[in-house]
Amino acid sequence: MLFKNPVILYGLLFLLVPIIVHLFQLRKFSKVSFTNVAFLQPLISQTRKSRQIKKWLTLLARSAAVACIVIAFAQPFLPKGNAATPEKQTAIYLDNSHSMELNGKNGGLYKYATSQLLEKLPADKIFTLFTNNNVFINTNKQQITNELLSNNYSNEVLTFDQVQLKASSLLDKKNAAKEIIIISDFQNYAGEVFPDTLQNVKRELVKLRPQEIDNVSIDTAFVMSQSGENINLQVQLSSNYDVNQPVTLSLENNHILLAKTSVLIEDKKGKANFEIAIEAPIKGRIYIEDKGISFDNELFISTGTAQKIKVLSINGADSDFLDRLYKGDLFDYISVKEKDVNYNLIKDQNMVIINEMTNIPTSLSNELNKLTNNGGSLVIIPAQISSGYESIGLTGLEYNDVSKKVTEINFNHPLFKGVFNKRISNFQYPNVMSVLKSTNARDPILKYEDGSSFLYKNNRTYVFTTSLNLENSNFQNSPLIVPVMFNMAVNALPVSQLYYHLNSSNAIAVNTTVNQDEIISLSNDISEIIPRQQAFDNYVLINTGEEFSTAGNYNVNSKDQKIAALSFNAHRQENRLVYYSDADLGANLFASIDDLLYKLSEEQNILSLWKYFVMGALFFLICELLILKFVK
Repeated sequence: MLFKNPVILYGLLFLLVPIIVHLFQLRKFSKVSFTNVAFLQPLISQTRKSRQIKKWLTLLARSAAVACIVIAFAQPFLPKGNAATPEKQTAIYLDNSHSMELNGKNGGLYKYATSQLLEKLPADKIFTLFTNNNVFINTNKQQITNELLSNNYSNEVLTFDQVQLKASSLLDKKNAAKEIIIISDFQNYAGEVFPDTLQNVKRELVKLRPQEIDNVSIDTAFVMSQSGENINLQVQLSSNYDVNQPVTLSLENNHILLAKTSVLIEDKKGKANFEIAIEAPIKGRIYIEDKGISFDNELFISTGTAQKIKVLSINGADSDFLDRLYKGDLFDYISVKEKDVNYNLIKDQNMVIINEMTNIPTSLSNELNKLTNNGGSLVIIPAQISSGYESIGLTGLEYNDVSKKVTEINFNHPLFKGVFNKRISNFQYPNVMSVLKSTNARDPILKYEDGSSFLYKNNRTYVFTTSLNLENSNFQNSPLIVPVMFNMAVNALPVSQLYYHLNSSNAIAVNTTVNQDEIISLSNDISEIIPRQQAFDNYVLINTGEEFSTAGNYNVNSKDQKIAALSFNAHRQENRLVYYSDADLGANLFASIDDLLYKLSEEQNILSLWKYFVMGALFFLICELLILKFVK
């Protein structure tokens, strides 16, 4: 028999207490002579002997009770085999993603799993537990009770590959037996094969099953069209079951209801349109009432103050095609001849177009390089006879009088995002009469039929490898010129979106300027966050990542003033409610935490005896009471 806490066996010294008490009670009787007691002698002997037996029995019962109590606290056990039990390290992953909100037969999956762990885990067990957004290393259930009970659902989602790798990194003892316990509903929203068990790591899976998975979701919202101060906002919904009744969709701005409509969901898809005025920026929330998962019942949106994109074209050739493209309300467009350019204008622009300039002075190239270094965009349309282009990154400027046709579009380039519904082959491609001999085509956008580049991008600079005047090319008349030139300008200033995703890398341009020691912060009603940011001459680029974990509308603050609003929402993959089957998960799969812990206790290769010694202590205490009452 072995003991988990052998030091407590020193408590057996307390056995001296009943022995000492018993010895003090064994007083010697003195004889006193008395007449006519001959007939009492047998009775006296019998009484004295029975008292001694009673005292010895009482002593034995008390000593046995004390010994049983002490041994029970020492937690004795019997090994079932001869092999030594190695040290074990256990990492528990408790999934707290939004799909764990759903109810099982005992209530919410995550809440029930938490209560079961806190109730069933042995009080002395040391383990590491982590959720999607928290880690508790080498702890026990007493230490993490409050944190687990107060922990909420996380917008961050871990794949099961990530879960296993994270658990493996937390199990850092080389010679210990490693064990990973994964408690989840095991969603398979990505359609991937469930990963194999890591080498030298034992894995147990507890699959918690929701009873009802019916769910209606707000998937996305975007601006369909804009006319003056009105925008047409489209909202798309989906469901994972056939919805018979229309769904009520509401839109509020700054907690004031703006509009409400009914959406009929057919083939598990639905959409609704809101026509709203945007006299001032909107900080809104779109929401439905649904009994499924709650996080996808609302979508936060915000519209920024309209800001024009500043475009400057410096022309050594005809600029009528550029003037027509950039005359709209979206752009603040300036067109100047190369001899009339004001260099002070360049630093304030979002994009500068060099349109067949014959000569680029050093002072101009310095300003253009400053523009691209500060986040602005440069478009180069080279002239056939020119100089100074080397200073802005275009080397080896020499033309070949060879006719070529543009035949290949890089559909994956950000410049064509949302332009084509599908990849087309029978397009009216432009042709050119002469091209540059050598180009630096690291990021091709449009290619000639021989694979060389017609248009490419190098960092913040777009380069055409030929002039675009009508004598040399018909590109001005091609359908491609509008999306190409338009999107170049639009991408020069990252326009604020209706919303951004949490736990994602987002680059957001804020139309403001700050001094060297000033910062921009984002805040809502409960917190304030200072994101990574980079200040340029006419805007500030902020980058958000994992520091944003709560969906909602955030104020953008600069110099103690609210200058804009941004909205963040969780990714929608958690609401697909597609699960791995039991066959996908393989062996060591359990339906409840109780089943898992029972099996683990059986596998400990020991027979715990402490409960038997507790029962023994109670037995001997009862024996003592019976001896005192009935033994004479």
